[in-house]
Order: sequence, then C-alpha cells, then structure tokens
Amino acid sequence: MIAAGRALCLGIAGGSGSGKSWLAHHIKQKLVGQAVIICQDWYYRHNGRLSQAESLKLNFDHPRAIELPLFCAQLEALRQGKAVAAPVYDYATHARLKRRRRIEPAPLIIIEGLLVLHEKRLRELMDYSVFIQSPPDIRLARRIRRDTIERRVNLTETLRLYEHCVRPMHERFIQPSAAHATWIWRQDEDRRFPADLLLTLERRLSGAPLTV
Repeated sequence: MIAAGRALCLGIAGGSGSGKSWLAHHIKQKLVGQAVIICQDWYYRHNGRLSQAESLKLNFDHPRAIELPLFCAQLEALRQGKAVAAPVYDYATHARLKRRRRIEPAPLIIIEGLLVLHEKRLRELMDYSVFIQSPPDIRLARRIRRDTIERRVNLTETLRLYEHCVRPMHERFIQPSAAHATWIWRQDEDRRFPADLLLTLERRLSGAPLTV
C-alpha cells in the first residue's frame, strides 16, 4: 500500500489516435516510480464467444462496450493504495484472456481512455483531467498505424470501424465530454502543455502551492 492518504487521479480523454497513451506514458516516465496507468481499453466486455458475423456488429466506441462497474471498483481500490488484477483484452479475438495484469498503487493514478470523461462515475474519482484536441486526419492516420502494427487489425476493418463506429461515437459521446475537462490540450497549437502539466502534477505530489 502507498504510505499515506489517497492517491492523486488524472484523467486523460480524447478521440481515437489523439495521443492519450503517449501523454500518459510521458508523465509516467518523467515521474519515476510515482505514477501508474490504468486504461479504459482493458475493460472491454468479453465477446470471445461471438460468431464472426456477430463480432462485426460490436461497437467499441460506445459506453456500453466497457464494463464500468469493474473499472470503477479497481480504480477506487488503487486510490486506496491496494493492488488490483486488471483484465487483459485480445483485440483480435474480442476476448478477455485468462491471465491478468497486476497493477500496483502509486501516488499518481493516470486514467486513460476514450470515454473516461463521459462517465460521471469516473469523473467523480478524478482530481484533474485533460481532453486532447487533435485534427481528425491526424487521429485517423495514427489509428491505422496502431491497428495494423499493435492490434492485428487490417486496413479494411480499421476503415469500416472508423466510418460506422469511431467517427459517429466521437461526435456523440467523446467530443462533448471535453466540456468536463480541467484542461483542453489543442495538440497542434500548444507544444508546451505536457511540460506545464508535468510541473503542476509535480507540485501537487510534493505538496507545494500550485501555480495554475
């Protein structure tokens, strides 16, 4: 368990390919030993028993795709200084694997995912939050690279999902959630934001007065 008090929680939201994972890992790398990341994508519901035709109907960008009670319960446990056994999701088979990833508590918990600012129950667990605003063409290009290299999803399927799920769900759920963010990072305009955010978190973790 962590030494004392409740952990600090930072939520990072934005569209698919906006750079949520990059920002989360950048902060974790800079705050050596002080931060842990918990990803919304780990909590996709188990759909491994579906037929191929049924799996084509899955919408991973809709709030119902996430097992929110488990996500919230494990986040709350981490805030209280308890380790959790987070699920491992296989994007190729749409199934949760039997193995789990052990997440140890840390002074800073970074919550990263498309819908983390859409869900009120998650927002209530956060101290700060960031919404990353990135141009749609840049996000699509990044998603294509990620899907083909990391998730074993071919280009045709990536584009089908973008047209039928990613783009409409971004407009319906994800972009409106920016209204709940502490900060909106306009990625193509503000190169200093990651450094400024890091300074704010370092001050908060050290107990020093904040300057923002």
